[in-house]
Amino acid sequence: MIRRFPPAQCAFTLVETAVAIAVLGIGVASTIGALTQMNSIAATSRNYTGAYTILMNQIDLFQSAAPFNPQKNQIPKDSTNTPATYDMTIGTHAIGYQNPSTGTVTAAWPIYQDPNTGVLVTGAVTTTVSQTTTPNTYQAVFSITYTDRGGTHTWSMTTIRTSDS
Repeated sequence: MIRRFPPAQCAFTLVETAVAIAVLGIGVASTIGALTQMNSIAATSRNYTGAYTILMNQIDLFQSAAPFNPQKNQIPKDSTNTPATYDMTIGTHAIGYQNPSTGTVTAAWPIYQDPNTGVLVTGAVTTTVSQTTTPNTYQAVFSITYTDRGGTHTWSMTTIRTSDS
C-alpha cells in the first residue's frame, strides 16, 4: 500500500528556497572575488617577471661588454644613441631600449603587452655605476620603474665587474 501525504507536507517552503538561493549566491560571489584576486596577482607577477628579465639582460651585458679596462680608460659606452643603450662609465644613466624591428631607441622599455587588449606596460631603466674600494672594480645597480594597476613599482639588481686584464 502506498502512503500519500497531503500537499502541504511535500514541498519546500518559500523561506527554505530563499535561504538556499542566498547560500548559492554567497558561494558564487566569493568564487568570483577569489578568481578576480588571483588574476590580479598573476598580472602583477607577470610584470615582475618581465622587469626581472630586463634587469638580468642588462647585468649580462654589463658582465660581457668588452673591452673593460678602467686602468686604460677602456670603458664601454654607447655614444651613438640617445639615451644610450649601455653605459658603464661612473654615474647614474638612463638606459634606452632599442626596438629590434625598427632600430629606434626610446626610454620606454616594454615589459608586457596584453594580447587581448593591446595594453602595453613599459618601464624606465637606470644604471648607477660606482667604483669599489678594490682597484679597477666597478659596481652597477640596475633599476627599472613602471606603473601598473595604479601603483608604481621599482625593482633593482646589483652586480660587480673587475677589469678584463
